[in-house]
Amino acid sequence: MRLNTQIRSLIIICMSVGLSPLLSESAEADPVLKYRYKSGQRLQYELKQTLTTKTEFSGQESGNAITQHLDLSTVVEKVLPDGSARVKKSIDRIRLKATQPDGRQELEYDSASQNEATGPFAMIVKSMSMLVGQEIEMTVSPLGESRDVVIPQSLIKRFSAPAAQMGGVNSSEGVTKMMSQGNVIFPEKTLSVGEKWKRELTTELPFGLMKSLVVFTYSGETKEGLHRIDAITTISIEPKENLPFQIKMTESQGRGVYMFDAKRGLILASGLKQVMNMEIQAAGQNTKQSVTTDISMRLVNAEAKVSLR
Repeated sequence: MRLNTQIRSLIIICMSVGLSPLLSESAEADPVLKYRYKSGQRLQYELKQTLTTKTEFSGQESGNAITQHLDLSTVVEKVLPDGSARVKKSIDRIRLKATQPDGRQELEYDSASQNEATGPFAMIVKSMSMLVGQEIEMTVSPLGESRDVVIPQSLIKRFSAPAAQMGGVNSSEGVTKMMSQGNVIFPEKTLSVGEKWKRELTTELPFGLMKSLVVFTYSGETKEGLHRIDAITTISIEPKENLPFQIKMTESQGRGVYMFDAKRGLILASGLKQVMNMEIQAAGQNTKQSVTTDISMRLVNAEAKVSLR
C-alpha cells in the first residue's frame, strides 16, 4: 500500500511538470505568423494549472487536486539582425494549493511568503520554488524556436545535489526543455485556414519517457482581429526497464487553443485541457488512475479580455 501511494504521488508530480511545456507564454490574408521582439520589452504572463486526480485502488475510489499559479516574465535584452532576440525568462512567483482525498485542504504555499511547504506534495514545491527569481537566458527566433540556453551556475549547483537526481524539472536538461519547449513554433510559410503542422516533445521522467505529439491547426482570424490556432495533443509513455512497477497509458486526449496577436507578435492567451487514464501495477496490486489537467495562460495587463471559446 505504501509503495503504491509513493508511486502514484511521483507520477502526479512528474505529469504536472511534463505538461507545462505544452503551453506558450510568448499576420494579413493567408498570414505568416511570427513573433515580434523589441529591445527592453517586458512581458508578464499568468499561468494557472489545475491537476485533478482520481484513483481506483482495491475497490475504493479517492481523489485530490493540485492548483498552481505562476507569474512569469520575459525580458528582451536585444534584437538580432535576423529578427531573433536574446531574452531572459523567469518565474517571479509560485502559489500552490493541494487537497486531500476527503476534500480537506492539505497544503497552501506562496513563494512570496518565505514559508516552507510541508506535507506529501512538498516535493513539487521544492522542485518549482528553486526556479523562482532565476533568470534563464536564451535566443528565440521569430518563429518561436529556442537556442543557446544559459542556466545560472547557482541553479546548476542545486541540480548536482543528491535530492535533485529524480530528473524532470530538477535538472539542467529539464529546465532547458521546460523553458524552450513552451513556444508554439510556427511554420515558415503563409497559413491557410485549416492548414496543419505538428510538433513532437519528449520529457524524461524518473520512470521513463513521456512523448507528446501536438497537431496544430490554423483556424483563421477572429472578429477581434486575433489569429486562432487550435491544438490536439496525444501523450504516450515509454517506461524504463526493470522498474519496481508497471505503468500503462490506456487513454490520452487533449485539446488546446492559442490566440495570437499578429500586430504585436505575441500570444495573448492560451488554454489546454488534457485527460490521461493510466493503469499502474506494483507488488501484485493494480491501480487505475485518471489525471485531468487544465492549463490557462494570459498576458497580464492585456488591453482587452480574450475569449478562448
